[in-house]
Amino acid sequence: MDARREAALLDAALELLSEVGYERLSLTEVCRRAGASTKTVYRRWASKDELMTAALRRAVVRSVDEPFEVVATGSLRGDLLENLRASAQTQRQFTPQYTAGLLVAASSGSEAGRMAKELFRMHHAGLTETVLQWARERGEIGEDVDAVFVADLIRGVELNHVLVVGGQLDDAFLESLVDHVLIPVLAPRREGAR
Repeated sequence: MDARREAALLDAALELLSEVGYERLSLTEVCRRAGASTKTVYRRWASKDELMTAALRRAVVRSVDEPFEVVATGSLRGDLLENLRASAQTQRQFTPQYTAGLLVAASSGSEAGRMAKELFRMHHAGLTETVLQWARERGEIGEDVDAVFVADLIRGVELNHVLVVGGQLDDAFLESLVDHVLIPVLAPRREGAR
């Protein structure tokens, strides 16, 4: 299979994931959309899981190749807001079906599941580590703040808001997330406080 044909099939798989989710995605529809025969697909990938592993790997590579720049504003609150806004702008291209499809894939023990988890984890990981390091240097947070935990917290709240509440990652939501969840969690603990 030539590289153009493979790319067309992988892109079609990601588009369909965005439209119908993981469970309803079919190889027949991927082939139809990419203008390829099912025979072509089965020569390269033995199953939907293998095709989706390759498609999600492609999405991970794109995320690594096209990261957004983390912006410094001079304060923890400002850094969180500015960078979560940029992150939300990127995430708006993904439909709830795409996100739900990634969650379904991530729940499996397959290679596609591993790739889906990688996509989820890497989105906030670099942003959070950078912003928290700046905050440590300014003395706004302690050295013991776990960037991975904070990234997981952001992701969890955002996923709940989009998939359960049906909301948008708009400014009002992001300000509430920063002011009512992240800043209180990140605030240095006073002596004697539990």
